[in-house]
Amino acid sequence: MRKSCLSPVLFFSFLVLAPLYGQNKPAPSAAEITAIANKVKELWNIPAMAVTVIQDTQTVYARGFGKLTTAPDAPEANEYTLFVNASTSKAFTAALLAMIADRGFIQWTDPVISHLPDFRMYDPWVTRNYLVQDIMNHKSGFQAQALDPIPALGYGRDDLYLMMRLIKPTFSFRTTYSYCNAAYTTAAKIIEKYSGMTWEEAVKAYIFTPLEMEHSTTGKDSYFTAKNFAYGHSLTKTKEGLKLSPRDDRDDSYAWMQAVSPAAFVMSNAYDMGQWMKMWIGKGTYKGKRLLSPESVDFLFKPQTICSNEQERIVLYAQGWRIEQGIQGKLINHTGLAGGYTAWVVLVPELNLGVSVLMNQGSTTAPHTAIIRQIIDLYRGVESDWITKTYDEYMKPAVPRTPSEEEEYVQPLSPDVYAGDYFKELFGPVRIYEADKTLRIRINDIDAPLHHLNANSFRFHARDEDFTITFEINPVIERAGSFAIDFGDDLGPFLRQYK
Repeated sequence: MRKSCLSPVLFFSFLVLAPLYGQNKPAPSAAEITAIANKVKELWNIPAMAVTVIQDTQTVYARGFGKLTTAPDAPEANEYTLFVNASTSKAFTAALLAMIADRGFIQWTDPVISHLPDFRMYDPWVTRNYLVQDIMNHKSGFQAQALDPIPALGYGRDDLYLMMRLIKPTFSFRTTYSYCNAAYTTAAKIIEKYSGMTWEEAVKAYIFTPLEMEHSTTGKDSYFTAKNFAYGHSLTKTKEGLKLSPRDDRDDSYAWMQAVSPAAFVMSNAYDMGQWMKMWIGKGTYKGKRLLSPESVDFLFKPQTICSNEQERIVLYAQGWRIEQGIQGKLINHTGLAGGYTAWVVLVPELNLGVSVLMNQGSTTAPHTAIIRQIIDLYRGVESDWITKTYDEYMKPAVPRTPSEEEEYVQPLSPDVYAGDYFKELFGPVRIYEADKTLRIRINDIDAPLHHLNANSFRFHARDEDFTITFEINPVIERAGSFAIDFGDDLGPFLRQYK
């Protein structure tokens, strides 16, 4: 019996047209989108959020939900309420760097050192061969979140740029995806060199102003002064549900976000995110004016490495954007989580669709997933329930961890064994001293007590981070000759200064 099958031509036509069938369905109404957003807001106990939907070059939905704080008399959020964009800010820096390339100042295949002579990596070969296109795709050889704890010690953006040279790589260069916020400070250095502006000024001049994002700003300019600004919160999973707590560590959060600002510190709202997404759906144009060349847009969206590979989707990283290919088609997107804020921005090329959700809860982007994937399926004409699926998956009990074997406790040595002056390149002088029978550390703008862990290891708290410090004893002098702080990556020892 002869098997029936599609001809190659018909099969190809099916693949091409299949994603378009859902487009015959009328566009979702504002009421449908509002119902999705409200259901998620209530289910997840979200304090405030901004939801934006654009199709083609039109904003079809831009609305704020909730209140700026949890106080009973707090102002209502609206389409101009500001949120921290967190890591969706990376796409702004990527766009700025592409604009510098479009103006002929750089090429993506240029060595970074040809533009920034003081740029250094741990390995001299990597320094010479580290290209502009390597800056933003997270394959530098570091561990994930490299240098992220450093701002808690009071070091800023310029310090992080220089400190990358101290990181002894964990992986071979260009082999392994490993997310790094600090690397975007290098992109900012190039932007600042050729624009003659600070990163903050360049974002305003080259993106906010031409895109008429009149209420958007950066954290350095407005984090403490903006009036219509949603206050950051955190969500904690409990047996009774999701508990909402205000983030009262605003100063600490600012220290980190400002240090990695090219990766995390754009502040925007529902209305302006529509303007931002229109440029991308317009392939670099806005209201007939070209901001980015088609070649630059294509390059920024070109996958560089695999982030994850799951049954429903494969996710790759490009330049400040993730590229997902899965059951909802191709999604150009990025998530963000920082300082009590979360975000997800998604472009759906086959539908000329853009959806953005900003929230002032800094714990998970799962509710963004529920809203955005549900809206995408509305436009695709696909029946689904991402809201229930996402919530149920998130609320599953955590898998119990196997307790680690406890080390035998060893008492610390005398405080004078550890006390002294130490030094490390770029970190500067560090003093270990005893005061009121307590061993303390003074590093940069931090002066904190050392709490003993075991043997020659201690812990201290700085801003919103805890650090483990371990001393190496020099048997010749019977004193600590050096110590190391656990930053995740190996940055090398702090050495005792002998008088």
